[in-house]
Formats: sequence, structure tokens, C-alpha cells
Amino acid sequence: MSGKSDRNLISSLWEALSSLRLTIGLLIVLAVVSIFGTVIPQNAAPEEYLRVYKFTTYKILHILGFLDMYRSWWFLLLLALLCLNLIACSAGRFRLTLRFLSLPRERLEETEWKSTSPKKSLSLKGNPRDWISPVQSGLSARFAAPKIIPEDGTIHFFAEKGKLSRLGAYFVHLGVLVILSGALIGFFYGFRGNINLVEGETASRVTLRNGEQVPLPDFNLKLEQFSVSFYSTGAPKEFKSMVTLRDEGQTVLSGSIRVNHPLSHRGLTFYQSSYGVAGVDKVFLGVKEKNSGKEQLIEAKMGVKTELPGSPYAFILTRFIPDLQGMGPALQVLPLETGRPHETFFILQNHPEMEDRRPGAYRLQIREITPRYYSGLQVTKDPGVPLVWTGCLLMVVGFYLSFFLFHRRLWGRLSTRGKETLLELAGSSHRNRIGFEQEFEKMVQALRAEILAPEKDSPEREEQA
Repeated sequence: MSGKSDRNLISSLWEALSSLRLTIGLLIVLAVVSIFGTVIPQNAAPEEYLRVYKFTTYKILHILGFLDMYRSWWFLLLLALLCLNLIACSAGRFRLTLRFLSLPRERLEETEWKSTSPKKSLSLKGNPRDWISPVQSGLSARFAAPKIIPEDGTIHFFAEKGKLSRLGAYFVHLGVLVILSGALIGFFYGFRGNINLVEGETASRVTLRNGEQVPLPDFNLKLEQFSVSFYSTGAPKEFKSMVTLRDEGQTVLSGSIRVNHPLSHRGLTFYQSSYGVAGVDKVFLGVKEKNSGKEQLIEAKMGVKTELPGSPYAFILTRFIPDLQGMGPALQVLPLETGRPHETFFILQNHPEMEDRRPGAYRLQIREITPRYYSGLQVTKDPGVPLVWTGCLLMVVGFYLSFFLFHRRLWGRLSTRGKETLLELAGSSHRNRIGFEQEFEKMVQALRAEILAPEKDSPEREEQA
């Protein structure tokens, strides 16, 4: 009794796992939670969340797993249930499909001839065996090579096309399973982070969004050169990083990284994602004495005291801002002028007229700024990518088999009717039946014209069964 109950329990579980309702329900739940995973940033540092959410909300999201949703136990459970559901749905039907394809119904019973549509019949002269070769040739040329089955004086024909279309759904299911496997491998064994480098600097670690650092696998990355070009509007046109990958002091790879042109090595891919100003290499300023109108061109460096030759005036550049409140590049200056308080002020490259309003004996104007940029590189590792691409290929194959092919079967038989031979043809298609009926009609007309061509002067009869 216990064994029977166990079998009933297993059967019930299997029936529940193979339910289409379960598939639809899981897809809806996954779609809803994926919206939360898109709206809520994943794997960010705690301070990023606390800037947006209250502490209580942050704790609730953390406990529920919405801050690292794609690695949470409940999300993985949903994916596991979906995989089991796809396997269960496919397994039971796949056995029936294989049996259907390996043991096709090659002959129709009399009752099946009456119910099958479309069908046609032709009256021919002579013995049924005399027409085997013409019918076989005609079907081979216009449909598919038929199998010939003699039985009690009746000659049966069977041909089929597109039977692989029956496997389309299984390719799609297999593709989904392979894609999910690749995604899970990427989640658990991959990462995405950033490296910010100034020319000449070398990095050996990648910084993830949550602040964790991951070492590069047995090599360092050095930024040899960074260049950026601009449109006339000031918008960046292209920025490019020339990098060298070194292993124990030896160069293993050199190349450039541009937007949409990444560099890959040892399972890591480096993308050019951003850039910024890390400082200023040199600045040329025009220093003009207001009383005499005399102006000198001075080269200055950030944080270094710069003296004006022939005068007690000096200053220090304390800060560079690439864009001060939308007014363009600006330098913060600490003047060292005798008899005046040492108060900082800003000079703007695009608005030199603002200097005229500032009190003091000297007027400063930016002539040239050579900024020192840093390059922002995004680093990704995703060992599941080959599986994802394989799964996509399987799904494309499955969709092609399902939507562009359809299984068509054709039955025929030659039998004796009085002194004549009766050729009967019937067909079936599991999809696109209207299209198949049109194909069937054209095939029958062409076959009739071909096999009856030698008997054009003889009476023949065609009838719709």
C-alpha cells in the first residue's frame, strides 16, 4: 500500500512539474521580480543605498535579497523550478515525438481515408503495378521520394517532408536551459568592475561596485597613453587608451581600447567606459599689471608657488575645476600680494572679463591649460558567455524549425476498380493547412498531367473524393 502511495505521490509531483500553468506562473513571477532587479541597483555599496532609501527600507531590501537578487536563494529556486518544469514538459512529450517520427503511420485504414483531407483520386487504365514507376517518379519530383508497400494486390505509397519541425519546441527548451546555465555560471564565477588609471600608472586589481577588489589573474595592466579628441562644440569625439598587459615584467599583450572596441585577455574583457580630469600638467597664464598695462606670459604648476619676475607678486594654483557651474574650465588661485589679504578666487578660461571686477594690482587670464586625464575602464569576466551563445543558437534553430517548416505527410494507393486502376492520394499537415492544401492541389494537377500525358486521346476520369 505504501509503495502504491509513493508511486501516486511521484506521479502527482511529475504531473505538477510538467504543467503548462506552472510554466506561465513562473514566467510571470520572474518577469515581476526582474522589474525590481532593474529598478533597484544590484551589488552597490551600502552608502549608495542609504543615499536613496531610509535605513529601515535598506534593511528590509537586504533581508529579502533584493540588493543581490540574482544570487538570492529564492531567485535561484525560481530558476531551478523553471528548469525542472522545462525538462518535465519536454521529457514526456519527447518520447512520444520520437516514437511518432521513428514509427510513422505508413498506411491508412479505410475509415481514415474517408476522414483525411485533402484527398484526390484518378482513374487509370491497366494494372496497378504498371503505374508504380510513374507515380513514384511523379511524387519524388514534386514532393518526396515515397516508400512503396505492396499489400494484397494494392500498392501503398507513403512520403513525408519537414518531420524535423516536430523537434522545434525541444530545441527552444534546450536553448533556454543552456542559456540559464550560462547565466548562472556568469553570476557565480564572473564579475564586473572598474579600473581608473592615469598615464603611466599600473593596476593589478579591479574594484567592484560594492567596493570589493578582485586581483587580475597573473598580470598587471599599465596605461601607456590616453588621448581624447573633441568636436567643435566641446563634446568628446573619441577617447582611446593604449595599454600594456605585463606578466612578471614581460609584455604579454599591447593594444588600444576604444568605445565599442574592447580588449580581451585570459577571460577578461576591458571596455573603454569613461574618462575624467585627474589634474593639470601645466598652465600658461597671462599676468597683467593694471596700472602700467604690462603683461607677462607665465608657466605655472598646480600647488607650486609661482613668482612674477621683477615684482613681489606671487600666487599658487590650488585647484582645477573642468566645468565650474556650466561656465567652463576654472582655476582657483591663492594670491600672495603684499598688503592684501590672502583670499582665494577663481579665474575662468571662457570668461576673462570677470577678472576686471576683482580688486588688486594684477589681472590673471588663462591662456592655455594642459589637463591630465584619467581613463575609466570597465572590466568584465563572464565564463558563461559561450554557453549563452550556444543556447541562443539552439533557440534560433528551434524557432526556424517551428515557424518556417511544417511536417507534411502524403499517402497514396493503387487499387483495382473493375477493369481500371484507381489512384488515391491523401495528405496531412500539422500546421499551415491552407498552404498545404494549395501545394497538394498543384502537385496532383502536375502529377495528373504527367502520368496521363501518353493517354490524352483516351478517356480518363478525375473525381474529388
